[in-house]
Formats: sequence, structure tokens, C-alpha cells
Amino acid sequence: NWTLFAAKRATLVTSQRRLLTSGGQQQPSEKPSAIPLYQGRNVRERELILNVLSTVPSPREARKFLNSVYGSETMRSQRAFEEQQARLAIEQQVVKGRSAALVPGEIHMPLAMSPADEEEAAVALPRKLTALVFVDGLSDRQVCGKVGKQLAQMQRIGVSPIVLVAMGDSRGYRETIGSAHALADAIEQEGGKARPINDGVFYTNPYTRAELSVDPELLGSAVAQNLVPIVTPLVADASLRVSVLETGQAAPAMARALVGMASVRGGQFGLLLARLILLSSRIDGLSAADGLFHRFVNLEEDYAEIEHKCTDQGTLQLMRTCLGILPPTAAGIVASVHSDPSLVLKGLISERPVNEPYRRAPAMAKQQQQQGGAASVMAEHHRLSVPDYKPLAEYPFARISGGGSEAAKQKSPLHLTPAAALGSRFTLLRHGFRIERHTSIATCSMPQLRALLESSFGRRLASDQYFERLRSLEANGGGIEIIIAGDYQGAVVVTHEDIGAKKHLPYLDKFAVLPSVQGTGMADILWAQLRRACPSCMWRSRNDNGVNKWYFDRSHGHARSPAAQDGSATRWVFFWYQSQTPGLPTLSIDDVQAGIRAAQNIPPSFT
Repeated sequence: NWTLFAAKRATLVTSQRRLLTSGGQQQPSEKPSAIPLYQGRNVRERELILNVLSTVPSPREARKFLNSVYGSETMRSQRAFEEQQARLAIEQQVVKGRSAALVPGEIHMPLAMSPADEEEAAVALPRKLTALVFVDGLSDRQVCGKVGKQLAQMQRIGVSPIVLVAMGDSRGYRETIGSAHALADAIEQEGGKARPINDGVFYTNPYTRAELSVDPELLGSAVAQNLVPIVTPLVADASLRVSVLETGQAAPAMARALVGMASVRGGQFGLLLARLILLSSRIDGLSAADGLFHRFVNLEEDYAEIEHKCTDQGTLQLMRTCLGILPPTAAGIVASVHSDPSLVLKGLISERPVNEPYRRAPAMAKQQQQQGGAASVMAEHHRLSVPDYKPLAEYPFARISGGGSEAAKQKSPLHLTPAAALGSRFTLLRHGFRIERHTSIATCSMPQLRALLESSFGRRLASDQYFERLRSLEANGGGIEIIIAGDYQGAVVVTHEDIGAKKHLPYLDKFAVLPSVQGTGMADILWAQLRRACPSCMWRSRNDNGVNKWYFDRSHGHARSPAAQDGSATRWVFFWYQSQTPGLPTLSIDDVQAGIRAAQNIPPSFT
């Protein structure tokens, strides 16, 4: 082992030098450190691997993240999507009769690419995955150590953080500079590289309309050298008096400058601003006054509803403003500075909100006790829990130490923090899409809906039979619900199926997302709207469907249909979820069995 040999050789050389400087007399040996340097590196590597593995991304999420890290996402594809979103935004303004004035939080970009942009996009400039990180409140060195570990692990998996030290209190500029340098030291102690930038980033320019300007070249130079730029929000006025900017001023100005920077270091690469992260010492996400925690926020649809109920309106407004400046594919994360590093990596890699633990309804639990053998008629019947996030430190194999005495382990900065002190949730925000709801097929654009379904499933829709079935359910059955996102970029079709005893069960008939908007959070937006419209629901999926893992994560139970003897029948997996809100109806075992029988009789939709 070369590392072990080098460490032993360095120890031998050091002891020989001590003998020479002491005139040949043996000096008392110093107490060896609890964790040698080479062993500390091994601990950090092992902890990083465990943190990445604990995110459990789907194959599509893993491929997308790796493509982003290695620069496969080009400026052309990103710009094409931005143009499409800008065109939809302007059309929406015309329909609603609004003015074209700039509104904070909305996407503002030209309808067409300039010739220079076309030429630059044709070159397919590689883009480095970048996260804009606001750190609010570095109160002590312990907090700096936790944040430093998170930023160092981001850098080591290929994400380039650009950090703004946002002081939540009224500290002076000396304390702000000290916090930035302490954070840089913490990053380097965790194996990362950082550069504090205390002046020159923010300045006032009397010849521009903007009150505050940003020099992005200082940030790009640090990123080009694989350093984490740590910016202090300091600005000097005309009399050279230095003042500390508020986060509401500094953050949007920095986001605007980074978006406007086309390339770094003479066109070697560009910045792909994919994440906006706020690490706060006061909150671990966005909550309402009644205690409801917002795990996912579609700003386009949910902002007006949650604005007045949010306990931290300033953070919500800041995230909305900055996400409106960044590309529409960017996602925002609001978490605590005390969060487990694997939690932040989960938001970076998987782009999924943390699910709530599933609590089985008391009525269903009582029925299961009374009907112990009722589920045996199914080929397989599992009542799964929605996987709640579990901090890495709670896993027994993750308690890594470097040997030595117990006292040495407690003093070691590499010993994992107890799980009780870690945040275990965050809020994921997307700029999102506008939502339309229909209860009649006549109010929908059937050509657009058909094109969406065929593009999403990659098969030809038997449109006459399918739409006729929807009309029949609308007229004589329990009704239908259709949720449309954007300009038919995503859709959910729910039918209310008759399960006997004058009861109708919501059945998820279609869940479709255009391939061109995958990675924008469309699936999570549609799922949140489905849960809001249908507190309980059931659906089926083919046994070999690659999306089943996504369904398993979001269902409360599933059952598999038995295989036919001749192998002719399609094998289905039947999923369901149910309400966890007290007072709302839940699904009984009889309801689930009746729903499975009804789903088996639904004719195929594609040819």
C-alpha cells in the first residue's frame, strides 16, 4: 500500500531530523494522533460513498446527474427549452391581459436566440454543474464544520458550489469576513478547496440602471481552478465606506450575473446553474403557521396560496425571485445548516422531496385484525411504507471511527454527529407550471392530449375507443378528472370506477410527461396535484414497467396478479395510496380487492 508506506517513511524522516537537531539525544516521543492523515482520508472517502448510496436515485436520475456532471447537457438543449417556456409565459400574459412588465419570480428571456448565441450553442460548449448556495448564519465553528462538510462533498461528486455568506443578524464586516474564512478552513479540512473573496464582487455603477452590479469573473476564475468561491456580501460606496448587504439585495444580483455569464476562461466551459440551495440556522424548510410542512412547492401554482400562511415569507420570496432568474430546469432547496450531508446530496442527485412516513389508518388496521386471512386470496399483498428519510448516522455500519481510545474518538472531527442533532427534511421548490383542471373531456384539447399520451408512452393511442370510454364514464359513471400542466406538457387522467355497493374508487388511468420536460420536476408537480384532488387512489402498471420503482416509493401498498398457465395474460402490479388526514375516508381491504377486480377489466388504451 503506497499510502501506508509514504506515511511510515514520513514518520521515520521526522524522527531522524529530531535526532540531528537534538545533538544525537533521543527526545521523548509525542503522543500519536488518534487518526493519522491517510486514515482520515479513508474515513472521508467511506463516508462520502455511504452518503451517495443513501440517496438511492433511480436509474434515470443517476444518468441525468452523471450527464450533467460530465458536461453532456449542452447550451443548445437548455436554450431551446428556455425559449419554449418564455413563449408560453408571454402567451399566458396575453390571455390574462397582463402587462409585459418584469415581475419578480417570473421567467424573462428573449423569444429567439441571437446570432452570437446560435453560434455559441452550435459549438456545444461543455457546462459545469453549479449550485448557488446561500448560507444564513454561521454562528460558531461547529456550524462551519457541518456546512463545510456538505460543501466539500458537493465538490467531490462533481458539483461546483458558489457560496454567498448571508449573515442573518446585524454583524459588521469584520465578523462577516471571519465567518467566510472559517468556512473556507472547514471545507479544506474535509478535503475540499475553497477561496474566500471579500471584495470586488459587488459594486455600484452610476452609469447603469441597476443599483447593484456583480463582477462574475472573480467567481468564474475560482470555479475554473476547482475552488469553492466563498463570497462575503460587502460593497463600498463612493466614499469607500464598506457596508454589509442584505441577502435580499446580494442574492438576486449574484444570480443575475452568473446567468448572464456565457462562458468561463475564454470559452473553455460554461456554468449550468442547476440548484439554488439555502442553508439556514433558523429553519429546516418552509412551514405554514398551522404547522404544515411544505415538502414540495410549485411556485407557479402554489405561491399565492402559501404566501400569507408561510412562517418565513422572506425566504419564500427570496427563493421565488432567484428561481425566476435561473434557468427553468433549476430546483431550489431550503434546508438547515445542521442537516446531514446525505440529505443535501439527496436533493442534488435525485431531485425528489423527502417523503412522509406512512401511518396506516386505524380503520384499516382494525379490519385487518378481524379479517386476518382476507388478503390470502391475492397472489401477493404487501402494505408498504413510503420510505421516510433516515439520517446516515442512524445506520450502524456508518459509525466510522479511526481507532484509538474512546476519548480520542470523541475529540476527533471525523467522528459522525449523532442523528438527533441532524435535520432530516427539506423543502424542494420548482418554478413549475400552471395547472388546469377539467371534469369533462369536452373542455380539453383532445389532439394535444392524444399527442402528449403517445409521446409519453411511445405507443399509438386507440383514441376513438379511449375517449369514448371517458365520455361514457363522464355521463353514466362516477365522473372523470383531468389535470393539465403547462401547455399540455404533462397530464393526469383519473376515472372513478364503480366497485359496487354504490361506491366509486378513483383510478389513475394515465400519468404522462413529455420527454422534453423530464428533469424539470413535472412528475412531482403532477403527483402533488393528484394527491390534492384524490386523497385515495388506485392504479395498475405492467410487471416489467421501468417506472414501477417510482410507484413503489409513492404507494402505500401493492399486489401482483398471478401469472396465467399459458403465459397469455398480462401480469399487472396494482398500487394504491390512501389519505393520512384524520376525517377523510380511507381504503378498506374490501375496497382494494374490488378495485383490483375493476382494474383488471379495463380495456387496453394503446394498439
